[in-house]
Amino acid sequence: MKIKKKVLIILISISIVILIAVIFFVISPKVRFIENLEVPINKEYYNLDAIKNIKNGKIISNKERIDTSKLGNIEITIEIKNILGISKKYKTKIKIVDTEAPNIIYKNILTTQIGKEIDLLNGVEVSDNSNEKINVVVEGEYDFNKTGEYLLYYVAKDSSGNIKKEKFTLKVLANGVNESYFTTSKGFSGVIKNGVTYIDGYLVVNKTYSLPSTYGNGLTKETMDAFNELKSAALLDGFNIYIASGFRSYDRQVTLYNNYVKRDGKNAADTYSARPGHSEHQSGLTFDVNEVSDKFHNTPEANWLKDNCYKYGFILRFPNGKDKETGFKYESWHFRYVGKELAKKLYNDGDWLTMEEYFGILSIYED
Repeated sequence: MKIKKKVLIILISISIVILIAVIFFVISPKVRFIENLEVPINKEYYNLDAIKNIKNGKIISNKERIDTSKLGNIEITIEIKNILGISKKYKTKIKIVDTEAPNIIYKNILTTQIGKEIDLLNGVEVSDNSNEKINVVVEGEYDFNKTGEYLLYYVAKDSSGNIKKEKFTLKVLANGVNESYFTTSKGFSGVIKNGVTYIDGYLVVNKTYSLPSTYGNGLTKETMDAFNELKSAALLDGFNIYIASGFRSYDRQVTLYNNYVKRDGKNAADTYSARPGHSEHQSGLTFDVNEVSDKFHNTPEANWLKDNCYKYGFILRFPNGKDKETGFKYESWHFRYVGKELAKKLYNDGDWLTMEEYFGILSIYED
C-alpha cells in the first residue's frame, strides 16, 4: 500500500507540473518578429514596427524611433507582459541597408573646340542618401583633337554597390563654330548656335532669347506654304485671312520700338512691342493678320483662327491671359509657325499653351 501511495503521489505531482507547464505555455506571450527585416537607410522606422504579431501578451515597451542613419545591424529589445503580470524581454535584429543609387547633377551636353581639352567632371556633383563621399568617373571614348559628337557616361557607385549611370554628349567643334547648350526646367535640350536659340529643334525668340541683328531676310517658304493652305481653308468657310505685317528686319524693329517708347513710354511699349532682336517677326516664321489692333478680338476671323490655325502648323503666340508667361499682352492677330506636331500640342484642345509654358522657359528682359 505504501508503494502504491508513493506512486500515486508521484503521478499526481507529475500531473501538476505538466498542468502548470501547459497553463504557462498557454498564457505565455507568443511574439513573432518580421523575418530578415531590412530597412532603407534614413527611413523613419520604429522599434514596434518590427513585430509581426503578438498573442497572450501586452507590449510595455515605449514606441521609439530607431536610428537608421548608418548601415549595419541593429538589435531591438521589446518587453511584453503576460496576463499574470510577468514581463519578458524579446530581441530581434534589423538590417539597415542602402538600395538607392547616387544622384548625379550634370550638364547633358558639353562643348569645346578642336584641340582644346576641358575637364569633363567640372561642375559635376554627386549625392547619396548614405551621405558618403562618392567619386564620379567618365566612361566612353572621345578625342579632343577630332571633331564630332561623343556619347559618354557619368558613373557613380556607392559602398552598397548601387550604381547610377547618366548619359551625356561631348561635342568637339571646329574652330570658329560658336555653340552653347542648356536644359530647360521641363527637361528640353536647348542650343544657341551663332546667337540663335533652338529648343528641341524649334527656334525660340522672346524677351529672354534674341536674334542677331543680321538674322532673317523674309518669311520662310515653309511658313508661306502653310499660310496659303490656311488661307484656302478659311475661304472655304467664308473667311478672308491675309497677312498685314510679315517679316520685319532688326533695323525696322529699331524704328518701330523707339517710336512706341516716345509715344507711350518704355514700360508700356514693352507690353506690346518687342525690343530690337527680340521680335518674332525677324525670325521669318511669324506674321500679323488682318487688323493689327484689339478690335480684331472676337471677330469671326479671329475666332476661326484661334480654333483652326493649329491644323496648319500655326500657334496663337500670345494667348489671352498669358501675359506673365509670354511677356506680352493678348494679340489675337499674331501667329507663329511651328509645324503641325507642336501646334497641336500647344493648341491643347482649345486651352492654348505658350511656348514658354510648354518648354519651361522664361520671357524676361535682363534690364
